[in-house]
Formats: sequence, C-alpha cells, structure tokens
Amino acid sequence: MLIASSVDTVLPSVSDTGIPARVAELLPPRVRGGICEAAGRLRGVEEVRLHTGKRATLTASGSADGGLFGRNANFSTAAVLTQNEMDGVLAAVCEHSLYAYRDTLIRGYVTMEGGLRAGICGAAVVAGGAVVGIRDVSTVAIRIPHASPPLGGEICRIVADMEFTRGVLIYSPPGVGKTTLIRSVAARLSSGREARRVAVVDERGELACGLSEAGLCIDILSGYPKAHGIGIAARTLGAEVIVCDEIGMREDADAVAAAQGCGVPLIATTHAGSIAELMGRPGIRLLHDTGAFGAYVGIRRRTDRFDYIYSVTPWENALGSR
Repeated sequence: MLIASSVDTVLPSVSDTGIPARVAELLPPRVRGGICEAAGRLRGVEEVRLHTGKRATLTASGSADGGLFGRNANFSTAAVLTQNEMDGVLAAVCEHSLYAYRDTLIRGYVTMEGGLRAGICGAAVVAGGAVVGIRDVSTVAIRIPHASPPLGGEICRIVADMEFTRGVLIYSPPGVGKTTLIRSVAARLSSGREARRVAVVDERGELACGLSEAGLCIDILSGYPKAHGIGIAARTLGAEVIVCDEIGMREDADAVAAAQGCGVPLIATTHAGSIAELMGRPGIRLLHDTGAFGAYVGIRRRTDRFDYIYSVTPWENALGSR
C-alpha cells in the first residue's frame, strides 16, 4: 500500500505528478501535494477518488519504474478530506454552478472539459419518488482519460472478417481498459485508406476524448442517451460502424436491433468476468437474441506490456458456454 504525505500548497507540473493540471487544480490545497506525490510514483493514473473522512485513493495501470499490474490497481494516500473540502471540490467540478449540472448530478456524474468525468456519491434528495438532487457528497471519483495507444487491431480484424455485417461486444471486469480499447478501435476504423464512417455515441463524455482530431472519418454524438444516439447514427448519419460504451440494459436491445436492421454493426462494451456470466444477464440475452453481435470478446491485460489477451466466442457458441 502506497502512503504519501498530505500537506503541500504547491501545484506541481503534470510531468511531476502523472495527473493533468486540471485535476490537480480541483484538489484542496491542504491535500494536493500528498495526492500529487503519490500519483508521481505511479504510471497511467486513471482515477483519483476522494472521500469525506476516509483516505483518498488512486487507480493506476502500473508503477513509475515501468512495471504493469495486469489490471488496474488501487493505492491509498494519506489525504483525508473534510466535508467543507469535499463541498469545495464539487463546486469546482461544477464550475461553481451546481444548478447548471443538476441533470447529470442526479444521475451520479459530471463531465468536464478534456474528457474528464467525475462520479458523484452522496445522499439523494427525493421528491415524489424521483431523485431531484444530492446532498452531503461523500465521494468524488475523477476519471482521467488517456490517449489511445495503438490497440484494437484484433477487434478490427474480427469485424472485417464478418464483412462489417455484425458487431462485436467486448467484455471484462471493471478496470481492465475496455474504454481505452474501443477508443483505439474507433480511431483505427475511421482512418487510413480504407476508412469507414464511424459514429461514436458518447453518453457520458469520456469515450470520444481525442477522437475529434482532423483526418478521422468520425462523428461524435456527445451526451445522447445510448438508445437515442444509436438511432440517430444508424438512421440519419449514414454511419458504417457505431461505437459505444457500456451497454446491457433492456432498453438498449431495441436500438441495437434497429441499427442491425439498417445494416450497421455495433462495437460496444459491457461488464462481465466470463462468457457464462455475460449470457446470464437478462439485458444481454435480449441483445444476443437480436443477432446483432457476431462475436463476444473477453479481454484481459498482459502483465508485461500494455496489450490484451483476447478470448473470442462466436455468436452461435455463446449460449453453449453457460
């Protein structure tokens, strides 16, 4: 367990800390130095999780000496925030206008510039059976996107082998790198001599980070609910491939089936530890029955480099794996 000091008011540079300056600016001055010091000992910091009355934690893919952990690991710091400090973090995340971010706050997150996203946890304010606000915030988890490394060639090959007629559903436990992987897949498919028109449905504003660069044949639907965004991509944008993150709800099935009916394959991700677990989820079974996914691909990260080991299950074999 990594423990760091907690008092320093100096804002270190990004190169010193391993976290973006924007994230460091959100941290209370009293604990900023300790958290940045801890982050500087790690590689690929992907989350800074702040707690009221408990130690802040960092999630990273490796250590600063170059070692990788195989999957993301969590490290404790010595930084413990007060309620007043946590309220200040929330205000900074919302640019000092909680009202402007009310709709996403009650859904548990705030999206910031540069693809940063903060998950928000606290006590719900309920009226008429609906959540209308949040108070006594106890956790702010700041997700840090990373530029996509040259990954995803295997996923692109699978889709090409199916002649772009069916999609791929990528699954793994949380923290393995599904979002990073499909971000790279979107970049690969929308670039080069055989570029496809790719639509990225980015409901929470983190998947498309870095994908709006010139030269990519890509359309980004930011902030759209997945089902709505998938429908627009398939029916009005003329997409040849749709990419989105974290599907599996029952309401996703109709949208995926509609996209399949338009002849547009979907590349998406979901949480599951095995193909049997995946097929045991009712929402996924509905998606499976649409026939939209020609293959299910489980991933796990190698321990010696930023790369993945793939476990591919064809659609016709998926139920037999239960």
